[in-house]
Amino acid sequence: MATNDLLQKLDGGADFGVTTSNRRQTEVFIAKEAVAVGDWVAFDLAAAQDGDVTLGIFKADSNSTPIRPAFGVVVASLDTTLAGAADLTAGARIEVCIRGVCNAKVGDNGGAGNAIGTQLQTTTTAGVVDAVVVGGSSVQFPACGTLAETIPGTGVGITIKRVVVHKSF
Repeated sequence: MATNDLLQKLDGGADFGVTTSNRRQTEVFIAKEAVAVGDWVAFDLAAAQDGDVTLGIFKADSNSTPIRPAFGVVVASLDTTLAGAADLTAGARIEVCIRGVCNAKVGDNGGAGNAIGTQLQTTTTAGVVDAVVVGGSSVQFPACGTLAETIPGTGVGITIKRVVVHKSF
């Protein structure tokens, strides 16, 4: 079920704040595998029924068959385990940011780092994106987001950083 926050307040009144113009949009999907908060996810492109293609989600991964290009980021689970923890296993209802600002897993561009504004694309590491590859012989994927925090070039590896998810469907 889609949720949408289209409020924008420009008059600067007392109730004006950072959440007033938040345009993050989330939708609920069914996990087809275990996921984690911050994972980039992709549709179940191999589903037999048309409606199931955009209902189930896997971690985004350019090394899978079929290739799974990223469209959003896991922000929460709507289900809980018997112990009361968030249920992020296969079959759970997962809230996914499909547009706007959220925290997500991003690579460090092979140790070189990434600057604010870097365009991001699906990688061969499931659930992780990194800088868009320009040219070369590697497979090109559409940009799925923009980095909104700097990743230093100190070999930090995969980190959770603030991104802007591009609306892609």
